[in-house]
Amino acid sequence: MGDIINFSSADIYIYQILLIDLVIAVAMISGLRFLTGIVANVNSADELAARDNVAFGIAMAAGILSLALMLTGAVSGEPGMTYTSEVVSVLSYGILGVILIKVGRIMQDRLVLRGIEIQAQIKQGNIAAAMVDAANTLATGLVLRAVMLWVENSTIGGLLIVLAAFVITQLLLALVSYFRTVVYARRHDGNSLQAAFAEGRTALSIRFFGHLMSVALAVTAVSGIVAYRPDALVLALALWAGATLVLTILVSIIASLARHVVLMGVNVIEEVDDQNNVGVAAIEAAIAISVGLFFVALFA
Repeated sequence: MGDIINFSSADIYIYQILLIDLVIAVAMISGLRFLTGIVANVNSADELAARDNVAFGIAMAAGILSLALMLTGAVSGEPGMTYTSEVVSVLSYGILGVILIKVGRIMQDRLVLRGIEIQAQIKQGNIAAAMVDAANTLATGLVLRAVMLWVENSTIGGLLIVLAAFVITQLLLALVSYFRTVVYARRHDGNSLQAAFAEGRTALSIRFFGHLMSVALAVTAVSGIVAYRPDALVLALALWAGATLVLTILVSIIASLARHVVLMGVNVIEEVDDQNNVGVAAIEAAIAISVGLFFVALFA
C-alpha cells in the first residue's frame, strides 16, 4: 500500500496550493451573486425567486460561467513559490478578470450596441437581451482564460499583457457585433438589430450568441499558433492580434459555408429574422461554435 500511495513534501505542497486555489475560486464565484445584484441595482433573490426573472437568471449564469472560465486560466500553470505568492497571484488575476468582465459589459452597452440598454432590458425580463449579454460575457471569459494560459506567468508584466489582449479582443468583438448590425440593416431596409433585440427577438440573439462564441474560440486557438515571448512582448502581442483576426475571418467564412450545406433548402433569413424561428437560429449558432471548436482542437 505504501508503494502505491507515497506523498513527498512537494506533492503535499502542491495539493495545499490546489486547495487554496479552490477556496479562492469558490469564494469569488459565490460572491458574484451579490456583486451582480449590486451592479444591476437590484435584489438578486427577488429577481430570481419573487419575480421569476428568467433573463436575470441567464445573465447571472453567464457571469458565473465566465468567471469560472477565467479562474481556470488563473489557477493553471506552475504553483507559486509560497502560499502568499499563490494567493496574491490568483486574487490579482481573479479581481482583474471580474473588472474586465464588467468593463466588457459596459463597452457592449454604451459603445457597441448603442440604442438598447441591455441591463435595463434584462431587468424587464427580456430574454433576447439576456442572451446578448451572455454572449459577450462568456466570450470575454473564454478570451481571458486563453490569454492567461498563453502568458504562463503571474508577474505584473503578465497582468499588463492580459489587459492589452483584452482591449484587442474587445475591439474585435465590437467589430463582429458592428458587422452583424450592418448586415441586419442591409437585409431589413435600415432597421436596427438593437431594436429587434429590444422587441425580444430571441432567435436573433441566439444567432448573435453563436457568432461571438466562435470568435472567442478562435482567440483560444491562437494560443497554439503564436508563442508567448517574454523577451519580445510587443512582437508576440502583435503576432497574436494578427493571428486572431485571421482565424476570426476563417471561422466566419467556414461557418457560413457549412450553414449553407446543413440548412440547405431553408431560408435562414426569413426563418430567423422574420419568423423568430429559435430552432433554426440554434442550429446556425451551433454550426459557428462547432467550427470554432474544431479550430481549438487543431491549433490550441
